[in-house]
Amino acid sequence: MKGKRASGILLHITSLPGPYGIGDFGDEAYSFVKMLHETDQKVWQILPLTPTENCSPYSGTSAFAGHPLLISLDKLVEMNLLSRDDFDELSSFQFDDRYVKFNQVTKFKTLMLKKAFKNFQERKHRFKESLEEFIQSENYWLDDYALYMTIKELQNNPIWSQWPHGLKYHETEALNEIREGQRDLYEYYIFTQYIFQQQWSELKIFANSYGVTIIGDMPVYVDYGSSDVWANTHLFQLDKDTLLPSVVSGFPPDDCSAEGQNWNMPIYDWNNESKKPQVFNWWIKRLKKALHILDIVRIDHFRGLESYWSIPVDENFVPMKPIDGEWVKAAGVEFFHALISALGKDLPLIVEDLGSLTTETFDLRDQFNLTGIRIVQFGFGFYPDNMYRPHNYIQNSVAYTGTHDNPTAIGWWTKHAEHYEKKTFVTYIRSPEQLDECCNEDDRDNGMIHFLNGQIHWYLIKMVMGSVANIAIVQLQDLLGLDDAARMNDPSLSSDAGSDSQQNWTWRYQWPMITDHMKYKLKLYTRMFYRAGEIKK
Repeated sequence: MKGKRASGILLHITSLPGPYGIGDFGDEAYSFVKMLHETDQKVWQILPLTPTENCSPYSGTSAFAGHPLLISLDKLVEMNLLSRDDFDELSSFQFDDRYVKFNQVTKFKTLMLKKAFKNFQERKHRFKESLEEFIQSENYWLDDYALYMTIKELQNNPIWSQWPHGLKYHETEALNEIREGQRDLYEYYIFTQYIFQQQWSELKIFANSYGVTIIGDMPVYVDYGSSDVWANTHLFQLDKDTLLPSVVSGFPPDDCSAEGQNWNMPIYDWNNESKKPQVFNWWIKRLKKALHILDIVRIDHFRGLESYWSIPVDENFVPMKPIDGEWVKAAGVEFFHALISALGKDLPLIVEDLGSLTTETFDLRDQFNLTGIRIVQFGFGFYPDNMYRPHNYIQNSVAYTGTHDNPTAIGWWTKHAEHYEKKTFVTYIRSPEQLDECCNEDDRDNGMIHFLNGQIHWYLIKMVMGSVANIAIVQLQDLLGLDDAARMNDPSLSSDAGSDSQQNWTWRYQWPMITDHMKYKLKLYTRMFYRAGEIKK
């Protein structure tokens, strides 16, 4: 992926301000785009837009659908699908400006969306042409998704492997009974996707008109409890009798996790020669859809496309420990040849080449000229050839102050960085004159370390902006200089949607946090390091 030098902000939609407990596609999103434009930012990076059952946007009920909680209620008022009288029950819900209370938000927004759907049914003739066009163009996934969500609601939400036989096995007659017998509920789920696509398309067109490119994330794996697996069991490594996973995905023990990680997601049947073309075809549809609603797609856990950690299950289909897994070769080169054949040579993809990577993973990335990423927080370990240290960056990369999985810059420096990393960093930024000072080296460094406790974010921002990486991305939390209370995700914590306490994926900002001075400095660095494009004089 080739491009001019640019910079941007990482902020998920849910983190936007707004009156209904969660960021959405309403006016605040448009204001954020204007702020990006005002500060010469060319990129807005977001997390996956897919619907979820818990807080994590990386755990979805569909790889193709959009999250209904992101729909703007105010825009439904503009469409005359809601009136201000419909908001009378708002006072009975308690929202938080700082964190998303997913339980409260889900209850309130579902109530409002069902009111809007009722009005939509009465006025459907106004939307007939565009609705029919939407259903026709998206039906390759939409029908399965609407059926899945309808059945799930009727079955009181158990996993689909526990559904009655005809529904579990996706049998035509049983599904036809649902379409006809539960027409209103089935059409409600189509309605939410129709509105989602309308509102998101309008926002993306607006962003692009301001010169802002949208980068969105795509997890490699999909949830077992998703319409994708239920409707396409043949694509995954499942037991043919129970349709339960015969292996699950994860990661072996490493420096980040002594016990390893069990992601408990099914693995594609990459190595079954008869099914491989079908797996490729599903992926092509998935990426084509993603590139329709995004400008650039960032693939999470890229290594899983070269080789995957396969964790076996026991006789009761309970996953064993991550350490019991093994690396298994994935489709790799053949897979990307199929993508290029279908989607074109210059794929607008960024790949998350992080973790315990191998030469084979880097070779796969480079063979197809894919854009990797660099996290500046990782750059100050022992070795000067560390690929994350700014002087080792390459042009075909995206440099980050941190991603959603990292501490904030302030949090990293004050809580997570080792002392030797801090000393390396201090040496890295000192001028030759400062290095020649005669005072005690430890006292000198400790004084600088203490000073950086409140300033480290600007040093990291300057480093990624000044690097040779084509794109530099700053977490909004780092622009604001916030500590780990604003961290988006800490993998060591639970993403339990049943809790409304502060947790992963819930952080939100408020406009007063973004000061004129911050915007001035961001714009100054953007221009200084030639990331603003042509500047009009």
